[in-house]
Amino acid sequence: MLDIHHVGPAAVPHDAAQVMIPMRDGVRLAADLYLPEPPDPGPVVLVRLPYDKDGVYCFMPRISRHFLAHGYRVVVQDVRGKYRSEGATEFGLHEVDDGYDTIRWIAGQPWCDGDVVMWGDSYYGYTAIAGAIGGHPALRAIAPRLTGSQLSTTLGHGDGTRDVEQTARKMYLASHYVDAGRYEWTPDWGRRPLRATFEEFFARIGRRSPGFDAEFGGESRFVPPPLKALLDSPPVPALYTIGWFDNCAVWSWHDVRALSRDPAWSGGLRLRLEAIDHENYWLGHAPVAPGHDHAVTPAALEALLPRCLGPAIEFFDAVLGRAGDLAGLPRVRYEICHGEWRESDTWPPREATGLEYHLSSSLRLTPSPEPEASVLGWVHDPSDPVPSAGANPFAALLDRADLAAAGARADVLRFTGPVTGADADLVGAVTLTLRLSAPAGAHVHARLLDLTPGGAAYLVAEGQVRLDAPLDEVVVDLQSVAYRLRAGHRLALDLMSSDFPDYVPECPAGADPWASLPGEPVTREITVGGPRPSCLRIGPVWPDQLRTAL
Repeated sequence: MLDIHHVGPAAVPHDAAQVMIPMRDGVRLAADLYLPEPPDPGPVVLVRLPYDKDGVYCFMPRISRHFLAHGYRVVVQDVRGKYRSEGATEFGLHEVDDGYDTIRWIAGQPWCDGDVVMWGDSYYGYTAIAGAIGGHPALRAIAPRLTGSQLSTTLGHGDGTRDVEQTARKMYLASHYVDAGRYEWTPDWGRRPLRATFEEFFARIGRRSPGFDAEFGGESRFVPPPLKALLDSPPVPALYTIGWFDNCAVWSWHDVRALSRDPAWSGGLRLRLEAIDHENYWLGHAPVAPGHDHAVTPAALEALLPRCLGPAIEFFDAVLGRAGDLAGLPRVRYEICHGEWRESDTWPPREATGLEYHLSSSLRLTPSPEPEASVLGWVHDPSDPVPSAGANPFAALLDRADLAAAGARADVLRFTGPVTGADADLVGAVTLTLRLSAPAGAHVHARLLDLTPGGAAYLVAEGQVRLDAPLDEVVVDLQSVAYRLRAGHRLALDLMSSDFPDYVPECPAGADPWASLPGEPVTREITVGGPRPSCLRIGPVWPDQLRTAL
């Protein structure tokens, strides 16, 4: 029996004034104003979110007061169809136009000096990017965190592969886009087909999510503007924050790679790379003790706000000429996991590691390939998938699971490197080139691990691809790392065909993983050694550059 709770809007805070802002089609969107006394003109921070401007989940009142204390007026708005805003509950369809109309309204208010900036995490970071696509001249800068312009989509790589679909998108539509509120519930991922647990949920609440249903009709309601729409927009300075353990980082990196290569956008682009997950839990606290849980501990939340908001305030102040200037800010600030903060003028930095590990027949990571090619394989059983790393993919550091047991499974190949004699910093883009024998529809999942002297295994980075056509060589993008492998530790690499329930299970090409039953066990093979070895690289080369070279 599913345990389901419906959550509606919280009360408007005593220090906020709610207004209804008209859109071009007459729909009005609810927003809270946080203004100084007296409300003299000044710059405005706009946040647009679907999670309740007044609710406890995103603690917008506390965030607004923090910005206000630093000299910014603040507007926090429920997006169309959510909580107190009017209009249909439609995921992502109106954010460009509604963002433009909201900025236009703000710019015309007596308490705005004509400068608007946008900040936000996840979906409300996406609305900041949508605001930039809208191109209103009053928008002076954006600071999106843990997000990207193609948020929740499955990216293709142009080489016959694409990312494996995350289950989080359909879960999100079923939880947040049924009506104006949200539903808190946990699917029974053990049921098959996967859609069955969602059908039970809809039957229980007596309502359906049009966005969820549209996913299966071939015409998704949420198709974000292409990245080209952002690149073609009037450029504004942008501070992207990416978490090393964020399950949404794939979309952040997709934007950053393109923006950094675009002459119009690159000059104003700044990058901050932190050892955090999507819920802003920090590696230094993992697994998170009760005193560091900002979801339930007021003191932890107050400590979190300067870390989340301070970089954006510094960035906005520089862009607006309130303190320093943009040219004085480092282009990249990055945190070494288990280490210090560093600065660079590019990413990957010029000091990128430049390491190359070859997969060997002895299940070792070696500095040079074996002279003779050999074949290794594993048997993938769709009815017994490899478990995902933790209970919540958005809060990977809350419990930071030990993955040692996965290496003992027959359907996982674990390659291990040598023990490090001294601390070693792994810095740069991570790519895995595999000589693979697999048909269309096959999945490959890769996890880069830190093996401790005590035998525990902790996730450093991960990547996955789905084959759209039979291929004999694939490139898996594990994104980027800045990780200190401490003395006595070893690097390891896991290869497998599943990572469930975070990612949909493998099924035959053309089949729907949400409607399919598990198939028969299949064998997957890779070739190691020889003239074209399977190889793991950590360094300055992006995966798309490597694909072009291949």
